[in-house]
Amino acid sequence: MLVIACLSQKGGVGKSTLCRLISVAYATADWRVKIADFNVKQKTSTDWAAIRMAGKILPEISAEAFNQVKVAMRQDFDLLVMDGRPDSDTSTLELANEADLIIVPTGVSVDDLQPQVRFANELRSKGIDRRRIYFVINRSVDSQIAVEDARAFVMSAGYAVFDTDIPMRVAYQMAQNTGRCILETTYATLNDRAGALASEIVTVLNDLTKEMTL
Repeated sequence: MLVIACLSQKGGVGKSTLCRLISVAYATADWRVKIADFNVKQKTSTDWAAIRMAGKILPEISAEAFNQVKVAMRQDFDLLVMDGRPDSDTSTLELANEADLIIVPTGVSVDDLQPQVRFANELRSKGIDRRRIYFVINRSVDSQIAVEDARAFVMSAGYAVFDTDIPMRVAYQMAQNTGRCILETTYATLNDRAGALASEIVTVLNDLTKEMTL
């Protein structure tokens, strides 16, 4: 079973949004996918999956809340997508240790960038391989300069950043409110943007998996 963990020390930067995107993208390709939701108080991903199921939206996505990483790792799926809980050092490190790919979302403001880079630094200081950590510029503004500045900030700290950023759009939020992901809006251009990020994630995970088997 492959594992992707969307992790952050900050709330509201888009972990669950990315978990949903990744899950739908892989499930559409006939992978058996499950979201492990570690934010057991808010249950953002599990609630979303329930809305999706009630709406009979395909592919169906399985999601469950977990308190313990070792219990989540007993699942029998092709891909486990871990939606981490903010401000939980112990479980976050456990998730990072199990993950083949760690995705850290951030906005373009310094208020997001600095703590997220510090968070990645903390993971590295505890033995997490830098090559497994990738940043996503999420909820970006309509300024390519701001996006490029944010990307440069992260890269100057020594971390990889996906080429595709996800802009802040009402249509993305509306889609998620109805149990869909950002790949499933009513706007082809927005779906293409989300699809481009999903493709990058698939490529990176494939490359990392090959490295691990060499």
